[in-house]
Amino acid sequence: MKESKFPVVVTQGGVTAKIRKAVQTKNGETYTLFVVEYSLLGKRKREARASFEDARQVAMDACRLIANGNHVSLTLTHDDRLKYLRAVEPLKTIGVELDVAALEYAAAIRNLPEDATLKDAVDFYRRRHVALEERTVQQVTDEMLAAKRSAKLSDVHIEDLECRLNRFAGDFQMNIGDVSGRMIQAWLDAMQGSGRTKHNYLRHIAALIRFAIKRKYLPKDALDEIDAVETPKQDAVEVEIFKPDEMSEILTAARPEMIPWLAIAGFAGLRSAEITRLEWSEVNLKERHIEIKASKAKTAARRLVPITDNLAQWLVPHAKESGCVVNFESWWNQIPKVVEAVNARREPNGLPQNFKWRHNALRHSFCSYRLAAIKNAAQVALEAGNSPQMIFRHYRQVVTEAEAAKWFGIAPDMPVNVVSLPGSQKVAA
Repeated sequence: MKESKFPVVVTQGGVTAKIRKAVQTKNGETYTLFVVEYSLLGKRKREARASFEDARQVAMDACRLIANGNHVSLTLTHDDRLKYLRAVEPLKTIGVELDVAALEYAAAIRNLPEDATLKDAVDFYRRRHVALEERTVQQVTDEMLAAKRSAKLSDVHIEDLECRLNRFAGDFQMNIGDVSGRMIQAWLDAMQGSGRTKHNYLRHIAALIRFAIKRKYLPKDALDEIDAVETPKQDAVEVEIFKPDEMSEILTAARPEMIPWLAIAGFAGLRSAEITRLEWSEVNLKERHIEIKASKAKTAARRLVPITDNLAQWLVPHAKESGCVVNFESWWNQIPKVVEAVNARREPNGLPQNFKWRHNALRHSFCSYRLAAIKNAAQVALEAGNSPQMIFRHYRQVVTEAEAAKWFGIAPDMPVNVVSLPGSQKVAA
C-alpha cells in the first residue's frame, strides 16, 4: 500500500483522528483506499475503507467512543461487530438490552443440568404450565375420589385410596403441577413403614397423576416425575401357614359361631375383610361356589371361589338363606379366644400349650395347599383374587401334594345327617 500525503483531520470531543488516501495494487489492478488512523490506549490503530465518506464516519465514531470512554468497542474485530449487530437486532423486538440478556442467560445456564439448553427449560415450562388448569393436590384428590365412587368401585378400594391420598394431599398443600419426583422421593424416604406400604403409596400417587393428566391439570409427560422416584423395595415376607393337624385343632376348639369364618378363610382363601362383608346369599352350596362381589373385593373385581368338599361339610350346619355369615363385630378380637381354646384342649393330653396364631396364616395356608393340589398358579390366583406372579413367587413348593390332600381332607368328625350336593360326594350336614 502506497500512501499519499494529504491527511484529513477529524476531531470529536477533543479527540483527533486522521484520514489518509492510499493506493493499493492487486493482481494488476489499482484500488484507492482511505485509511483512518487514531490512537487507542497508547497504540496506533488503522482501518481502511473504500470511500472517503465511510472512512470519515469511522473516524468520527472512533473519536466519539474514545471521548466517551468506550474504548473496548473499538477493539472489536469485524466479525465481532457483525455478531453484536445480529445479537442486538432480535432484542429490539422485546425491548431488552444486550447486557441484560447476557446476564440472565448466563444465570439460567448455570442452574441447568449438564447438556440441557435454555430452550429445553422453556419447552419444559410451557408443557407444564401453558393452557393447564391449576388445581391443588387436595382438589385433584377430591375429584378423583368422587369419580371412583361414581364408577361404583369397591368400598375397600375407595377407603384405601382415601386414606393414602388424603395423607399425601395434607403434606403437599400446593398446586399439583409443582410436585416433583424429588419431593415425592424425599416424602417416601421420611415415611415410617415397610417397603410394601411405601410401594402402595407410590402406586396411588401415580394413579392421581394419571387422573390429573386426563383432566388437563398436568401435561402428558408429568408421569416422568413418578419415573424419577425409586420404586420402594418390598420387604421379603416369610409365608406362615398352619399344618393340617393345627387346623383340625382350631376347628375343633372354636366356638360354633367362629366355624364359618375359620373354614372359609382356610379352605376358600377369602380375605378377613371379605368374609366380614360376606352374606349367606352369596354362598351357593348347591352350585358349590362363593361369590365375591366387586363392591366387597379388595381388588374391586368380582370372582367366584369354589367350595371344596370339606368346606361344604363345615358350612352346611351353619348355612342360612340370608344374613351375614359373620355376626361378631371384630374377628380379630375372637382370635385370642380361639388360641386359648386350642391350648386348653392340649392341657388334659399333656401337650405343650404353646399354640400361637400366625398373621394371615389361614389365607396363606389355602394358597399354599391349593397350589400344591391343583398345580395351576393362574387358577389359584383367580380364586384368591391375586396375581399369578404373586402366587408362584410366594406359594410354590411351600407344601407337598400329600400335605395338601390332608388339608382339604379336614372335615367334621361329629355324627350328622347327610345331604347330597350336585357334582360332589355326599356331604355331612
